[in-house]
Amino acid sequence: MIKKPIMNQPAPRIIVDIDNTLWDFASVLYDRLSGYGVPEPDKWHWDFWKSYMPVEVFLQHIDAVHKSQNGNHAPFPESRDFLLALKRSGWHIVVASHREPSNYGTTENWLNYHKLVFDELYVGPDKTVLFDTSAAVIDDSTDTLDKALKKNLIRAGLRYSWNKESDHPLFGNLTDVFSYLERRVPTSDRAS
Repeated sequence: MIKKPIMNQPAPRIIVDIDNTLWDFASVLYDRLSGYGVPEPDKWHWDFWKSYMPVEVFLQHIDAVHKSQNGNHAPFPESRDFLLALKRSGWHIVVASHREPSNYGTTENWLNYHKLVFDELYVGPDKTVLFDTSAAVIDDSTDTLDKALKKNLIRAGLRYSWNKESDHPLFGNLTDVFSYLERRVPTSDRAS
């Protein structure tokens, strides 16, 4: 639980993932990978691709999706309201994604194009570098959520086939994620 802020203390930071959190990355990636015979996303486990292609090929396809992310790839319908609700209730939002740093501009443009509010953007190989200065993490990766748990961060995410067996708080939509956060950290416990 976050302690009540002292006067002039900054708002607590929340790390919000992009892929499969703010938009349906899995479906777009599946379209690129379907020629390899991979199963549909509802059958994916975290390392589903290993039986179908080398890691280099998989990463090339992920990077291609990130490079093409623009106005054609819409966020989930509740993404804008979710981020606005976080902001209004006192969170400092760090949108973060495991992406090649060269995709920073494309990512920032996508967020701005869709009017998704955020205070900071992190694009790089390891979101966990943000953990020491953050209070909460919203992500679909069980690896990221496991590391957040070890740091005693509040954590939650959207439920998918690749994470549904974990013990993390997972939900069907971002509205339910926000409700969970509100129960965990009442607005009165956040800076305004």
